[in-house]
Amino acid sequence: MSEKKEHEKKDAKDATWLSRMFKPETDFFSLLAEQASITLEGMEALERWIQEGAHDRCQIVRDLEHKADKHKLKLAQHLVGTLITPIDREDIYDLSARLDEVINTGKRVVREMEAFEVRSERTELMHMAAILADGSRCLLSSFDNLGSDLVEAATQATLARKSDAKLDKLYRTSMPELFKEDDVKRIMKMVEIYRTMSYAGSRIDIVGEKLLHVIVKMS
Repeated sequence: MSEKKEHEKKDAKDATWLSRMFKPETDFFSLLAEQASITLEGMEALERWIQEGAHDRCQIVRDLEHKADKHKLKLAQHLVGTLITPIDREDIYDLSARLDEVINTGKRVVREMEAFEVRSERTELMHMAAILADGSRCLLSSFDNLGSDLVEAATQATLARKSDAKLDKLYRTSMPELFKEDDVKRIMKMVEIYRTMSYAGSRIDIVGEKLLHVIVKMS
């Protein structure tokens, strides 16, 4: 074997050894995508519950919020025990924490509607819930592409952020209509629920913005 080929073989072995040495021990992109999937399940459950009339207690959203909390804890434990991460560990933790706020707010919507005994005969609530589910769907798609297609990940993160703008527009047009009603108690209840829905949209926007920040750093 020539000296040149010997060097090439040695370089290839060294490259393989180095790639194994510095390969992340945990697939954090998959863990984040899994958390985003749980979040989407929760927001879709909220949407179904509101569309069906919200007559019964919505335990599904509560269960999924609890599942998301456990997953966030598992991800944090992996961060503590992992030497090499694909992106800054602070960014991984921040993405997970901000994502958790989305489903937490979804559970808060459920709690308020149950406490105020509000049924979802208002189409505005249905539309708001659909926008939250769509935004969460875009977040999942962005996380799914984070380790493979940064252009698509950025596109989906941007679409997720736009869902907040859609929700804000619906919120601003719904409030004047609400105040045309005569039932003051009902108005007060609906104002609180509308505000929580709007807040949930802002949480999706924050995750989308953080994703774009991370994507720029990875590019």
